[in-house]
Amino acid sequence: MKRIINITGLLGCSLTAGAQTQIPGEQQPELMRSAVAVIIIYLVASFILSLIRILLDDRLKKKMIEKGVPGEVIANMLPRNNHLIAAVKWICILVAVAAGLAIISNYPLSIYSVIIMAVSVALGLLVYYFWAKRIRN
Repeated sequence: MKRIINITGLLGCSLTAGAQTQIPGEQQPELMRSAVAVIIIYLVASFILSLIRILLDDRLKKKMIEKGVPGEVIANMLPRNNHLIAAVKWICILVAVAAGLAIISNYPLSIYSVIIMAVSVALGLLVYYFWAKRIRN
């Protein structure tokens, strides 16, 4: 919930930061640039945080093995993250974004571009959901 509030606040700040008077049609590209910048920052930060988490979990696991902790305790203590499933999720999302951008490139930038991107990302997540459901069964 905090992330949604922070992202909404950042987008609102970026819109109000332009103290010049603008024609309403000129605000749409600024909103798109702001939204893309926030999304890119979020993706980079989440990638860096997940990379740090993986490295620290691995370091902790190695130290626990060196101290002679039983394998069952290590398995119960550290979370089991299947990196293959996370990688497939990101592949589905990125392919959907690429498809959405390919569709948008043929049309002028408007509110429909945002709708096309939202639908393409939703379809990518739907593909991931069905793939993960099939793998778990």
